[in-house]
Amino acid sequence: MTESQRIAERLAPLFTPQSVAIIGASSTPFKHGNVALKYLVAGGFAGAIYPVNAGGGEIEGLKAYKSVLDIPGDVDCALFLIPAAVTNATLRDCAAKGVRAVIFGSSGFAEQGTETGRAIQAEMIEIARESGIAILGPNTNGIWNASHNMSLGYNTSHGDVMKPGSVSIAAHSGALMNSIAPALREFGVSLCKYVPVGNEANVDLNDIFEYLIGDRGTRVIGLIIEGIADGPRFRALAYRAREAGKAVVALKLGKSKAGAAAAQAHASRLAGSARAYEAFLRGCGVLQVDGIESLAGACALLSNGLPRKPDGDPGLVALSTSGGGAELLADHADAAGITLAGDGAGYWPASVTEHFAKIAGSGVIRNPVDAGNLGGVPNIAELLAAIEGEKCNGPVVLFAHQLPQEARDLLVAKLLIERRVRTEAPVVCVSPGGLRESVARFYAENGVPVFRDTKTCFDVLECYTQACTEHRDHKDVAALSHATRDSVSTMLARHDALLTEIDAAKVLSAAGVAMAPSLVATSIHDATERMKGGGAWVLKCIAPEIAHKNDAGLVATNISNAEGLAQAWTAMERNLAKAGADRPRCLFLLQPMLASRAELIAGVTHEPGLGHFLVAGIGGLLAEAIGEIVMMPVTSDVRQIEQALAASRLAKMLDSLDRDGAPATRGLVATLAALQSLTLAFPDRIHSIDVNPLLVGRDHCTAVDALIELHTPNSGA
Repeated sequence: MTESQRIAERLAPLFTPQSVAIIGASSTPFKHGNVALKYLVAGGFAGAIYPVNAGGGEIEGLKAYKSVLDIPGDVDCALFLIPAAVTNATLRDCAAKGVRAVIFGSSGFAEQGTETGRAIQAEMIEIARESGIAILGPNTNGIWNASHNMSLGYNTSHGDVMKPGSVSIAAHSGALMNSIAPALREFGVSLCKYVPVGNEANVDLNDIFEYLIGDRGTRVIGLIIEGIADGPRFRALAYRAREAGKAVVALKLGKSKAGAAAAQAHASRLAGSARAYEAFLRGCGVLQVDGIESLAGACALLSNGLPRKPDGDPGLVALSTSGGGAELLADHADAAGITLAGDGAGYWPASVTEHFAKIAGSGVIRNPVDAGNLGGVPNIAELLAAIEGEKCNGPVVLFAHQLPQEARDLLVAKLLIERRVRTEAPVVCVSPGGLRESVARFYAENGVPVFRDTKTCFDVLECYTQACTEHRDHKDVAALSHATRDSVSTMLARHDALLTEIDAAKVLSAAGVAMAPSLVATSIHDATERMKGGGAWVLKCIAPEIAHKNDAGLVATNISNAEGLAQAWTAMERNLAKAGADRPRCLFLLQPMLASRAELIAGVTHEPGLGHFLVAGIGGLLAEAIGEIVMMPVTSDVRQIEQALAASRLAKMLDSLDRDGAPATRGLVATLAALQSLTLAFPDRIHSIDVNPLLVGRDHCTAVDALIELHTPNSGA
């Protein structure tokens, strides 16, 4: 049995139970125990339903049992709607009864951040481990499976009509179902499954993700993510989803500091670095959105699975019922980096222009198209035929307002929907002022999402264009030679937590990073002798207690004579004493001062759950002030590193340096590749690497300072 088959078998009682117990069922209207029972019955669940309430009796026309142990038949799944303090005793009863899955629909566990809450959850996990029970939650709102007519939860949207769709959502938020389900319906799409994982006691987001990849009813998977505990498994699942032809769209919550704090309070998990998650998801080939509307719109647009790249010109065909709308479409396409069909600058192929020059009443026809220049709405059909004749078969966006006559609105819709069927390319509509209800319904019924916000519309179109791009796994990543690996392993073994500059330089040089030579000076006299070769020098002092030498006054540049050296040395001695440094352990270094045209930063950082990332940006003293940083998974190959740099704001600076003959991009990529090989060789030892600055000169790209931090029990290894 494969791992996916084991997951499917383990989670079957959650998704397709034949019998359900609602523990904490209530006859009191609006209580969760009453609402959930009504929703389950109203949804048409075909299996046995057993209300459990200490008072017994009858609830909503069904016999209520005082204990799960009193139920005469088997119970596949139980929904707990009882206080946290009494859950574990009841969970033991469920284990004795042979219940195979439990949904904890109440709070009061680890998400509270209290010792009591954590202890209850820890005991729950132990009971589940002993019994083999699959636990969804705790601190979840239930589960929705329209394919099985099972609405087992208490969200308002759990009361929706059970109409199976093709979009399934795995989420770190239960209540957001009440936003995503209505938004999808507005786009003419229904939910297949919605699964909020809560605190992930022993069923986590990855488990649900894996189940949905194998689920026949699911064609697009939406993920609402606060944090990912197992990045490598998630990456493997993302690749498998793409192989299965299923688009994956993610909404990352907790990107801001306040949002991250809210996520921790909400579900006892850290939300993590926004940059790291963006880089991680991009590296996995997962499409990313910033809001519920964008998530719903992207899932709706991709509800038939991953799109194929259209034959011919894949650029965007933009059409507007007003001139101002056409300008807005052009502006938003440019901001989103979406190429327009034709020559990309607004001009159609010559045959299209010539065709409309012969039509009475038509004006200049460009892309985006102002329908008013076509000589009448019916001529939209001629436009579409003309551009399809030139193989302009990409997606269409319509900027629409209400035309004077409903029939004209419906005619535009009909022509675009017919084009969608012919080309299999999607059509989307943006109408900030809204459409007539009949027209909006006609679009939705025919698979055309209608947006009220133009930016959201283009966020969704950007997702679509990215989904058309082939994504490949990282395979051609260089590895260290055996000899280098052995040498570096010996050097790392001498350290417990931090390699200071001179030791880090040795390791990085062995791995292939171009490092400036460093000369150890035991005294002022020794340093003076070493400077006799001439030129300008940099004096540094390394103190084990001081990580940032510049801030402590332990770096002096442009030293060219003995007098300058003596002044710098004496000042550093004073600064060491002021900082309380252990002087015998301090080390003075001399480096030749290298001419440079720019300072970059390169390095490696570690994000708990996700793993290591390569980092590049503007270096030196401006690194933190400017904050222009590019991150990419450490598994990225050279081509992907180059693409990430080219797509960043660093690109202009790198291109400028390259044009002047400096090896900026080449040197930075080579440095990152060396750091990558080193990190992949020792992932359990290396926590982070900081190369700052990486100097770019006319003929060199050289690191002059570096630190390596090793994994410790508290570093998130």
